[in-house]
Amino acid sequence: MTTQLSALSIIIGATLVSGHAFADNQTQDKNPDVNNGLQDYTINRTIDDLSSEEKQAAYRASFGCFMGCHRPAKEEVPETISPKLAGLPAQYIYNQWSDMDGTRTSGLSVQMKEFVYLLPPKLMADVSILLSEREMKYSPDEAIVGGESWKHGKEIFDKSCKACHGEQAVSTNERFPSFKGQMPYYLFEQLKNYRDGTRTNRDAPMMTPFAKMYNEEDYKDIIAYVTGQELKQIERTEFITGIGMPAPENFVLPDSGQIQDFTDVKGEDSDYPGVQPKFTISESGLTTYDENTKLTWERDSSRIWMTAIEGKEYCAELNLDGYSDWRYPLIKELHTIADFGEFRPAIDTHAFLNMPRQSSGIWTFPVSNHPDHAWHIGFPDGHTMGQHTASTKLTRCVRADNGAAYHNLDLVDNGNGTVTEKVTNRMWQQNIDYNRRDWESSIQYCEALDYAGYNDWRLPNFKEMISIGDFNKVNPSIDEKFFPNTPSKFLFWTSTAKVGTEKQNFRPLPARKLKQPEEMYDLRGKAGGSLRWAVGYAVGAGYGLNEDIPYYARCIRNP
Repeated sequence: MTTQLSALSIIIGATLVSGHAFADNQTQDKNPDVNNGLQDYTINRTIDDLSSEEKQAAYRASFGCFMGCHRPAKEEVPETISPKLAGLPAQYIYNQWSDMDGTRTSGLSVQMKEFVYLLPPKLMADVSILLSEREMKYSPDEAIVGGESWKHGKEIFDKSCKACHGEQAVSTNERFPSFKGQMPYYLFEQLKNYRDGTRTNRDAPMMTPFAKMYNEEDYKDIIAYVTGQELKQIERTEFITGIGMPAPENFVLPDSGQIQDFTDVKGEDSDYPGVQPKFTISESGLTTYDENTKLTWERDSSRIWMTAIEGKEYCAELNLDGYSDWRYPLIKELHTIADFGEFRPAIDTHAFLNMPRQSSGIWTFPVSNHPDHAWHIGFPDGHTMGQHTASTKLTRCVRADNGAAYHNLDLVDNGNGTVTEKVTNRMWQQNIDYNRRDWESSIQYCEALDYAGYNDWRLPNFKEMISIGDFNKVNPSIDEKFFPNTPSKFLFWTSTAKVGTEKQNFRPLPARKLKQPEEMYDLRGKAGGSLRWAVGYAVGAGYGLNEDIPYYARCIRNP
């Protein structure tokens, strides 16, 4: 918080909501959509009804989906769990998307919450229309087509599926999606979810009896017929869980790194500077020791992108500065070296080398809410996202003396409505008031809170909010014994803002923060955009979301 407004705008990438301002200004369509809110939206428009501005905004919003998880090309990892979206009916795409708000909870769908809350229904509809006009690529393997598995799959499909989904899954009924050319492993996962009753939204119950009629070998044959490819399942192994690992002795949670001001409201992240990061680089220049967390890091991340299994093997074989006990970082550990006052990359680039400014996801564990899905932290801005373990990310290994790790909590119920977490030495509001507020109102709520005999409460920063997550469980990913009735459908605001604005995704990038003149720290108003960090306890992930969205607040204080 500062007293003067600077017109300076910092260049950053975050294109998903760049059309937010005009996306709700619907053009005068002959057959307009019926917009009764997120869960009651009927698409009547076609691609011809979208203005050039609406198409541009929809393209920007869909670009992240395609580049991140839903790429349609054959060369995309065949065992991906994420579906192709091209060519699906617009209403079907929209319905499945909006159901991520809560109705769809199986598999990885919970990680789509960000994109439900981030975009208004009108823009979601525009994206759905745009995607529906594309063609789902069908890239059959000649060795599969016409083979025994393919023939058996056709027999089953024609008997049980063709009536709704059309010849070889090319549907002519918009209620039922086409899936000729769909990702094989995604189809396999969905058939199992239908069979087990874990996918229940919309028309899913209609699929359950059909899925139960057949076994998994039959599923593979159906997939061979409609995709022309052999199902390739993800190779599985045991990854680090963090369970039972002691906290590093004398651990100190470092500051988020945010020094910029985004609001006139007292209580934002920069108003409460914490213990500043302090890194020591070894004489060899190969490792970086964090004086706060007592973790030793590989200074230079892997120079090549690796699958999750390859990264695990890489760390196990690493020998640096006389240490051979390197491992994957746990998610809280990797967050400790993120700098939320920087971007592209959001990290100290002297202490940590080889961090690309754009594509810079680093593997971190434990696995997310699916055994074939791990976490990565994207260091353009420090966001958290799941990714299937057969995909490739960068690897940066870590170690600690005595097999320690920053992962497990040491919670104490103080018996007065507060909980103390002893590893980070923070006191928390145990029971929230269940009122959802926008970002600034959440800050004000904690600043004004007089609770359990204390009046120095504040809204936690991002690293603090992540710290009480339990990444070994989901829905909710928090210890309910100490934090009962924690909602998992909506998120919790942090005091940390996302550096930069929604529309800026291009060079030249400004200097690193400590080399900037002081006036560049003033990002109030349009200069700072509208994205603020929030954490959801469905899976524990953190997202940069629009500050006007009403979320919960759980306040914190330093004991």
